[in-house]
Amino acid sequence: MVKETEAPLNIPVTYGERMQSIGWTAPLGIAIISGVDEAALQQALSTVPNPATDVQQDSPVLNRIQAFDKFFTENGFRSPLVTQFEMVRSKGLPSGNPLVKALLLAEMSTGLLMGAQDAAAIQGELVYDLASAGESFKGMRGTVQCRAGEIVLRDAEGIIASLFQGPDHRTRLAKATRDVIFFVFAVPGIGLEQLQEGTDKIRELFKTSASGLTTQTYECLAKGEIVR
Repeated sequence: MVKETEAPLNIPVTYGERMQSIGWTAPLGIAIISGVDEAALQQALSTVPNPATDVQQDSPVLNRIQAFDKFFTENGFRSPLVTQFEMVRSKGLPSGNPLVKALLLAEMSTGLLMGAQDAAAIQGELVYDLASAGESFKGMRGTVQCRAGEIVLRDAEGIIASLFQGPDHRTRLAKATRDVIFFVFAVPGIGLEQLQEGTDKIRELFKTSASGLTTQTYECLAKGEIVR
């Protein structure tokens, strides 16, 4: 059972100064989970129905997926959510690493793009930022070259994720991962209230399979960062 008074890890989150110039507040949701019991998580997930089965055409879930698809397309990328949703609707959730399954289940339940990485591998504070021209990082399938102004997350050692191009290799989920950080991303038109749904879904999925769990949502305003 999750013990709410036990903060899993203290990972400060700030916004880079350039984020104040992008024209929207770039909300971000964070859920940090410690001491994950893999067997308990697997058992909990086995009782959760397929979230894509009965989704109606005008549902908030599909509207959010479409919002991500639109923003990605406008920036020259492809959102993974549309393909993932169709896959889960037709074939169900995949077996394998329960952390990856929990990530996909949370995304498909809310229509929000998320990421899950090894919290213990993160060094120092997290900065939600814009990439500079020429910046790159080691991704899951090789070197990822960032565009100037691309939205990224970085720690003290470098970029750990790109909104458009996914997570890095250094903080990837591994078989031995027991402390996990989930990122709940937004695009224009998706605000803090929707991100709260995402962090609440993650809390629900892990409520019987972790020793500690904290969540927080953030956004960047013209005068700086606010935290709720």
